[in-house]
Amino acid sequence: MQRSRRSTALFISTLLAVAITLAVAAPASAADAPSRSNSKNNVVFFVHGFDPSGAADTDCSSYWSSARTHFKNKDWTGGLVTFGYYSEGKNCTYKYNGTRGTSITTVAKALANRIYNNYSRHGRKVDVVAHSMGGLVIRSALYNVRNGASGFPPYLYIEDVVTLGTPHNGANGLQLLGCKAAFRGQKQCSQMTPGSVFLERLPEKPSISRMGTDWTVVSSYDDATVSENSGVGVDAKHKLQYNANGARSIDHTELKSLRSGTYLGRTKTGSGTWSGWADRGAPLERARQAVYWHSSR
Repeated sequence: MQRSRRSTALFISTLLAVAITLAVAAPASAADAPSRSNSKNNVVFFVHGFDPSGAADTDCSSYWSSARTHFKNKDWTGGLVTFGYYSEGKNCTYKYNGTRGTSITTVAKALANRIYNNYSRHGRKVDVVAHSMGGLVIRSALYNVRNGASGFPPYLYIEDVVTLGTPHNGANGLQLLGCKAAFRGQKQCSQMTPGSVFLERLPEKPSISRMGTDWTVVSSYDDATVSENSGVGVDAKHKLQYNANGARSIDHTELKSLRSGTYLGRTKTGSGTWSGWADRGAPLERARQAVYWHSSR
């Protein structure tokens, strides 16, 4: 009798242990993915571009000051966080301690894991607004997560991505020569070269997160760093180009700082054709609309 009771107790204990283990080990993916919605409540990650000067000490607060001010002024209630990737960088909400010699893929891994650990695994979605090389960082992050690359998280929940002046097909030749000369051809300069192994590996249609991701890409004909074609050189659902043509021009830096006024621009949706040139809102206002409405209207 005692042996029978002992065996029964052992069996029950084993079942309880297995149940507890399964409960603890259950993947976060078992929870439903967050739904898409028009909301000002999403956390927005702002990802800066390549730092072409000095010690690569990008100040995230200064870099994204205009963007974050604009979102706040438009009653954005979600968190407005910044991600930096240089060890000398300052005032970043989150930071990876890299250098110009750090592969964009490595930076992408750090960003992906930050978003996963702080948000995605808890069933929370985020939006991403990226400038210049920052757009390649998030593009690489989503691509490697979708491919199950080593060291990347199992999934992400990113609802919308907006890239501003990102060298999707490579940066301007003269800018790259300066980059390589100043920094002895360090990794990030080489990876932004048209036709580089890094760029060729990324699919023309940007990868999406587990919940789906709506992409908006923005470029300017007056951007001397990234051409108007490279800046929209992916198969994104929403494209926007600016062109001065006698009106006020928008340069590479202004793509991430202009938040008011109207500028000559044209749009393209999906596989459609480019619209005519007309007055369009400032880049940051268009970015805000894109992460709110899932499109650049």
